[in-house]
Amino acid sequence: MNRDKKIIEIVFLSIALVVSGSVTLILISLNRQYPIPTEEKITLRAGTYNELYDLDPVRIWDYASNDVIQQVCEGLYQYNLSDPDLGIIPMLAADYGLWDVTGTRFTVPLRRNVFFHDGTPFSAESVKWNFERINWFFNGTGTLNLSVGLSPTHFLYEFPNGTTILDPITPVTINSDYSVTINLRAPYAILESLLCYVTAYILSPSSTSKYEYIDTTTGDIVGTGPFVYDYYIEDTEIKFYRWARYWRTGAYFEELNFWIIIDATDSYNAIKGHTIDYLIGSPPSFISSNYSDPTLTYRSDIPSLSYSYLGMNNEKINQTWRQAISYAINYSFMIEELQDGTVYRSNGPIAPNFPMSDPSIQAATYNLTKAREIVVSMGFGDTGWTDAQWQAASFAAWNFTYYIGNAFREDFGILLMNNLDLIGIEIFDQGGGWSDFHIWRPSWPPDDINLHHLYWINVNPYYLSPYEMIFRLFSNRSTSNFVNYHNHTVEMWLDEVLSETNATKRAELYSKILHQIVEVDMPHVFGYHSYRSIVHSYDLKGVAYNAMGSFYAYPMYRDSNS
Repeated sequence: MNRDKKIIEIVFLSIALVVSGSVTLILISLNRQYPIPTEEKITLRAGTYNELYDLDPVRIWDYASNDVIQQVCEGLYQYNLSDPDLGIIPMLAADYGLWDVTGTRFTVPLRRNVFFHDGTPFSAESVKWNFERINWFFNGTGTLNLSVGLSPTHFLYEFPNGTTILDPITPVTINSDYSVTINLRAPYAILESLLCYVTAYILSPSSTSKYEYIDTTTGDIVGTGPFVYDYYIEDTEIKFYRWARYWRTGAYFEELNFWIIIDATDSYNAIKGHTIDYLIGSPPSFISSNYSDPTLTYRSDIPSLSYSYLGMNNEKINQTWRQAISYAINYSFMIEELQDGTVYRSNGPIAPNFPMSDPSIQAATYNLTKAREIVVSMGFGDTGWTDAQWQAASFAAWNFTYYIGNAFREDFGILLMNNLDLIGIEIFDQGGGWSDFHIWRPSWPPDDINLHHLYWINVNPYYLSPYEMIFRLFSNRSTSNFVNYHNHTVEMWLDEVLSETNATKRAELYSKILHQIVEVDMPHVFGYHSYRSIVHSYDLKGVAYNAMGSFYAYPMYRDSNS
């Protein structure tokens, strides 16, 4: 991330022209102009497969709810969704913050002339109130009312030892009306990335309960964003309208509707018939079969940040066997045949468009000769053996656990059996129901550890810090380290990341960590990242095609000349 890069704000000039007795408003942005008809409201209709699961930012973890909150609320910082590098830009902050020498005090200048949707002015007091609210629901104060319930996203604001990152007494100090300092218990250098996640988005203190969650069905959420939340009707619609006092140029669309369309066929018909303008979460199969429609814009080439991998029980499968397995899998067949080219190969848990990713990190590739040499180095087989001799051998035997009904996992299990048979490994098919597969994922009970050797799983980042993904999947202090990987040096480097406020040095630490994990220890078979698919009306412009898959209506406009 370029810390010296300033925000380039596009200023729109509003010009009222009287033409033949009628008034037309023209917005000019750089060399682009588009008319806004005054005779009817301009509405953007987005179709979504998902209900609104939660309305309170402090406990949101799903993408559908994120998309709702991002239209209404803003944080101090935000990822630039129109930038392929997803750089962090100030939003309610007036500029980038500054760390003190201890790495525990982060001072942020605040934007002036910003108003919440209820008319309350945004100020340092608003920030202080919101972070006290966050601390309450994450039990940073130790006084949370148990009947209210701990936020399910509390772990995002915790150190590896489980203590909350914010100071329990004074999470925020007010320096002036438009300057605050965020106070931490100990260094947490990835705070800026965390502040971009919706849990830190700022709500109006005048319209929000400090000690009760917002009710999803009957509650209201009041922020400073380009759209005002209107209502939610279950199974039907989520409605917004344009905020007239938005601190940037007002949104082009006067109304924004999320139409909840659960049935895939209905959603296809809605976008093809232009009943909706944008289909959130478009499946690649739909897009690939409809490229020829000139009235729609299709994109299926946007690399996502998701990560899919074959987990290997590190307590049962040692490093050398893991290396042999990693070189024995035919990745091209997996990508081109099993996933129809809708994914691309992973070189570790961090996708290449992830901030601070290192393109020099290279995962194992399909190399049967090398895989066999590794097996022979352990005293098994012979490099001169034929395929038939390797297939007849059984040097090791492990289970492949998956849930029946998932086509890719079923097909990958067959590929795994065939590929590993060529290096003398026998794989037992342990497909079962979803509940059987799901039970062991949140933690790995000791009684079950010997039952799960190999399994396929998909994960997505909560926010864009490599630390979050690496710690979650590979730290022995994480409950999501399902493969039971442990490397003391990696743990030490992860601790150093939290105290390193220099971005360049932090990136160097990530490179060392990923080199050790991906190229040496190989606790996972690093599988693939998926491509995101988007379809929308051809005249809809300003769409932010981003790796996060976030829907953000503010930059969009309709170009009738398309």
